[in-house]
Amino acid sequence: MVTLLPLLVTALPLQIERVVVYPDRAQVIRIASVSCGAHVAVPFEHLPPAVDRASIRARTSLGTVAGLQVEEHTRADAFAPEVKRLEEQLIKLYDELKSLRDDRRRIEHSGELAGHYTEVTQKLLQEELAAAAPNTRNWDQALETALSTKLRTDNERVAKVAAERELQRRLGELEQQRARLETSLARHEFSAEALVSCAAGQAGKTARVELSYFIGGASWSPSYEARAEEAAGMVELTSLATVQQSSGESWSHAELVLSTAVPRQDATPPELNKLNVWAEEHKELKRVLVRREEKQLHAEAAIAGTAEGDIPLLRATSQGISVQLTVPDPADVAGNGTPVRLTIARHRMKARFALRSAPQRMPYVFRIADLTNQAPFPLLAGPVDAFRDNGLMGHYSLERVAQGARFHLTFGIEEGLRIKRTALEETKRQSGLFGAKHRFRFAYRLELANYLGRSEEVELLERIPVSELDDVEVALETDRTTAGYQLQSDDGLLTWRLRIAPNEVHSTDLGFHVDVPSSYDLGGL
Repeated sequence: MVTLLPLLVTALPLQIERVVVYPDRAQVIRIASVSCGAHVAVPFEHLPPAVDRASIRARTSLGTVAGLQVEEHTRADAFAPEVKRLEEQLIKLYDELKSLRDDRRRIEHSGELAGHYTEVTQKLLQEELAAAAPNTRNWDQALETALSTKLRTDNERVAKVAAERELQRRLGELEQQRARLETSLARHEFSAEALVSCAAGQAGKTARVELSYFIGGASWSPSYEARAEEAAGMVELTSLATVQQSSGESWSHAELVLSTAVPRQDATPPELNKLNVWAEEHKELKRVLVRREEKQLHAEAAIAGTAEGDIPLLRATSQGISVQLTVPDPADVAGNGTPVRLTIARHRMKARFALRSAPQRMPYVFRIADLTNQAPFPLLAGPVDAFRDNGLMGHYSLERVAQGARFHLTFGIEEGLRIKRTALEETKRQSGLFGAKHRFRFAYRLELANYLGRSEEVELLERIPVSELDDVEVALETDRTTAGYQLQSDDGLLTWRLRIAPNEVHSTDLGFHVDVPSSYDLGGL
């Protein structure tokens, strides 16, 4: 019986070819090219500790993957040569430090002796000077010799102290490197080995072997830069992505694909719970009138035109409930958690610019751009930096915009236009036969002032309540409301388009009433 042993092949340099980044993890794909044979073992070394072991998969372009073996081990073998080199350097530096300290002690001792000689020479010289006929020539030479010796030893001691300080600094750096290596030695990593088998007719051909796995500690988030081109009626919208990962392995020159899917959440089907029908006896309740506010969404026609100036090679792939966006250029993302900002796409979209104000919500006039998402992918929710000719005008959040859907961008407040909203009337009184109803009356005045020095058209937005009850009536009082408005009855939104001259103050009035049966509890209204 002949046992076929796998042939271990040294593959071409392994590289990370493609990474699919999800909001909470990433799928990494490594590739290796080998010469195909009957049983070829293809090793993939140094897989990071953040790998989900159960997610490791292998496939080949030729033949089949007969087996896949995954092992977990420490990094001791990988870092052993570096640890040995550091230990040798440390031993050498410690020997140098010991020698320096011995030399310094010897020099300090010589300096102390020179100091004693100087003191003795000075004492004897003083006695000689007290004699009747002093001879100072020999003593001057002795004093000079002692002083020069002391000065020389002091200079040598200072030089040795400086050398010792520098040596201690180098030792500190090496000690820190050794500490980091000791930490790395205790960490675990994975290695995988794929066994590839090819048919006889495929022997010798080059097979491409892929190893894929999921890792944690990776994420991405979208952001945008919007630049207004009012003269051309365009908005340049740049889609960006901030990618970061702390898996310990670096993605160098890899193709990045950004996915909006959350793998485990999107793969979990909903469950139907038990549905019961029951009845409970309740006493008759009095109806209470309450206020309810909700956002109204309208189906709007798209602005005609196509996006211009797209970054080439952008690919957006629909995945059902998610989208995958391929970054046009290969990217480098370090494995230490450092965030990297990448450009996904850049589009110039046709836009309609307007000055718009809703003083009931905010007493300002905003410069707004109405446009359609003409990108080949939905715009995901994320922060937007809005720019005009005079720089950054605002930072705010963009909600998700479907492909082809209308949306709005704000390019700051127009300081030269002022808006003021004043309540003229907010009253309640009895009405109808025998006071069968309560009538609430409301009246407001909007004062718009133009200090820009040029005429402008401004859109003023107000609203009236929308009744959801057959016996509660809301009516606009046309005699107390300035003409020229457009009313969207579904959400009670009124819009005036006003042309206002320089230094003009324009007043717009709104009046309406609400009739409520007396049987309702008004709830403090």
